[in-house]
This record gives sequence, C-alpha cells and structure tokens, in this order.
Amino acid sequence: MTKPTRTAAQLRSLLLERIETIPDLRGVPTDVHGAGVVWADPGGEGGANWTVPVRTDRGTHRVDIARIVRELQMRFDLED
Repeated sequence: MTKPTRTAAQLRSLLLERIETIPDLRGVPTDVHGAGVVWADPGGEGGANWTVPVRTDRGTHRVDIARIVRELQMRFDLED
C-alpha cells in the first residue's frame, strides 16, 4: 500500500507543528528548523523516502523528536 505524499515544505511544517507542542522546545532551533526535509533512499518496500539531515551534535539529539520524525515517515512519503 502506498502512503500519501507531501512536499518537503509540507513535511517540515508538520514536523515543526508537532515539535512546537513540546513545552521545552518552543522557540529552540532543531535540525528540522535548520536542515528541513530531504530525499533519502527508501532501502526497500515501505521504507521512508525522506529524512532530516543531522546538523547538530548527535549528543544533543532527542528521542521525542526522533519519534515524531519516525511517525511521520511511516505516514507520508516525500513527493517526487
């Protein structure tokens, strides 16, 4: 089953909308703010065809943001 598609700008907007609901992240720049959404090799059937490039120190990565990215990757594909 194919997933609905969204543009990179739409996916970025959806991600930021969810990230901004986390109280301690309101107004805090994240990789989503700085790098946006880019095409990625899906690596097989059903894999995500987009990702958020890492621009910050991996030691500052947050599980809650990673979870939001993964949830949206499972719901939407990046438009060609």
